[in-house]
Amino acid sequence: MKRVALIIALVLALSTAAMAEATPAPTSSTDEFLSNLSKTWDSFLKMTNEAGQNISDWADKSGVSAWAQGAINDVTAWLNGSGLVEWSQYTLTQLNTWMEQSGINAWTEELASQFQTFIDQNGPAIEAWLQQAGKDISDAWNMLANPEGHTAEELQQAYQTVTDALTEAGKPTEKPQQ
Repeated sequence: MKRVALIIALVLALSTAAMAEATPAPTSSTDEFLSNLSKTWDSFLKMTNEAGQNISDWADKSGVSAWAQGAINDVTAWLNGSGLVEWSQYTLTQLNTWMEQSGINAWTEELASQFQTFIDQNGPAIEAWLQQAGKDISDAWNMLANPEGHTAEELQQAYQTVTDALTEAGKPTEKPQQ
């Protein structure tokens, strides 16, 4: 009898353990959220892939892809056949040669060097003057020091503003400034 009771107890214990392993452990809300987020992301990727494929299929069926490729080929053929590419390369070479031969490049480099030397030599005095000058004069000076992106009219106006201010600053005053 003891053996039968021991066998029954062992069977019950093993069956409980077997059932515990077969039953999934309860998931936390974090695990559930991350699982759902992963599924949502996977669905989103699948959806965008399908949409991209549908657009590609539509472009192929409607002839848009072939038309675009044909247009690109036509423009390329026209550019090559018209000589426009060769002409623009030749013209650019000629302009560069002319600028070198005429001395414009050397002149502008020398002028820029002289201007930079002037700024370097007179930097402290210029800074002191700019601190006393108004915002308009300071902006005009900065425009002249960095002319890229400004029109000729803007640069001319900035030059006039700075020269007027320098002329005014160079006049002797009746009263010494304190």
